[in-house]
Amino acid sequence: MDWQELKPTTMDHASRTLLQITLEEAAVADEITSVLMGDDVESRKLFITTNARDVRNLDF
Repeated sequence: MDWQELKPTTMDHASRTLLQITLEEAAVADEITSVLMGDDVESRKLFITTNARDVRNLDF
């Protein structure tokens, strides 16, 4: 992305949000990303069906 596309979200101090995460949160995020982006279809399907009711903000 070029700077014109990033300006309204990432580069604009008024609209961006910075969050501090812990190492444990980063490890959980890495594990979830690996499941969702990995080659193991059964793990991905299990994760999605188990956590589907907890979705609050779905961006599609």
